[in-house]
Amino acid sequence: MIKLIQITDSHLGLNKGDTLLSMDPDSSLKDVLNLIKQQRPSIDLLLATGDIVNDHGVAVYQRFLDSISQALPAPMAWLPGNHDNLVMMESLVQQSANQVIVKNDWAIILLDSHVIGEIHGNFSEATLEFLQASLKQHQDKHILITFHHQPVPIGSRWMDRYIVQNAHSFWQAISDFQNIKAILWGHVHQEFDEQHNGIRLLSTPSTCIQFTPNNDDFAVEDTMPGYRWLELYSDGMLKTGVERVDYKDYGIDFLSNGY
Repeated sequence: MIKLIQITDSHLGLNKGDTLLSMDPDSSLKDVLNLIKQQRPSIDLLLATGDIVNDHGVAVYQRFLDSISQALPAPMAWLPGNHDNLVMMESLVQQSANQVIVKNDWAIILLDSHVIGEIHGNFSEATLEFLQASLKQHQDKHILITFHHQPVPIGSRWMDRYIVQNAHSFWQAISDFQNIKAILWGHVHQEFDEQHNGIRLLSTPSTCIQFTPNNDDFAVEDTMPGYRWLELYSDGMLKTGVERVDYKDYGIDFLSNGY
């Protein structure tokens, strides 16, 4: 069994203690990491699926990495979201935004869905070519694919404007491969768990503010920050769940109409 943890959308400010909708994302990230440490102290890989920061700065990314290393001494891989700066990320961690991590009977494919200067997602031709090449190379493995933006509508009109714009090309690229077990993303600041053509589709709560599901307009929900755990088995079975910190008054501005 391979034990994975996904955290996403930390949105750290330029300086420690900078707030997002009156919430301190450094504090909530620390709470989530402490929860992981308590509940799942032994993990094989931590996936951070984008929007690591809310304001660009190499020091902000380093602050995130320091928080992770202090709480969870485990291998980590990250990928960029629409708020991120890939050049800064790559200056600190020598990982490509498109990469494959092979663990036992599984291949975990990380893809770059971010578009510079845009909120929505899109896969470049190079990324789609990388995806197909990786799938062909690892036909003997069970596949988990992860990136930042949602590849299907989640039922929130305002959020679904920022979907992967060429999601049809993505689905076409993977259509011939029957060994894909799950697709995992962030971006939407909420839990999502459905099936599409036999593939498990999963999104995960943010480590800071949460968006209200199935809402046509921007709205922040009074639910706590959290993370997703995944257990990957040699026969292709996948178990997963979401855990959240206990209730805490983070001082969130629930009346905000955006950020």
